[in-house]
Amino acid sequence: MIVITIPLDPVSWAVPRLSRHGCYDPREKDKRAIRWLIRQQYDDPPISDYVSLFFEFVFKPPASATKKAKQQMLDRHIIPTRSDCTNLQKLYEDCLKKIVIIDDRIVEEITSVKRYGEKPQVTIKILRREEYFNRLSHANCN
Repeated sequence: MIVITIPLDPVSWAVPRLSRHGCYDPREKDKRAIRWLIRQQYDDPPISDYVSLFFEFVFKPPASATKKAKQQMLDRHIIPTRSDCTNLQKLYEDCLKKIVIIDDRIVEEITSVKRYGEKPQVTIKILRREEYFNRLSHANCN
């Protein structure tokens, strides 16, 4: 299993904007930073066989939240609602392309969770198909 931790606020995918002067991606700066952090943690050739991706998006509680609300957020009684999981996944999946995985077409399964935590970060776990099935068979034996 490959584990990549990105110690930045989770960022959601945004539609590139077209104008008569060309195309502008509002997330290009974020993508460059994320790709750099991924390259720092993974330097093997990109994976070409099927993979499963597991995302954990950790948001810092808002500064305006009360102590009681912050504790409820940290205890997972309140979950973040400002970004949806699919748009979060899409951006980070795009950043993995050509660095960790050949293309996002080889992704067989995606799971994600959003939660609040003391430090914002994104954790990505990448399992090759055989690793995933080995874990499943071991879990079924117990």
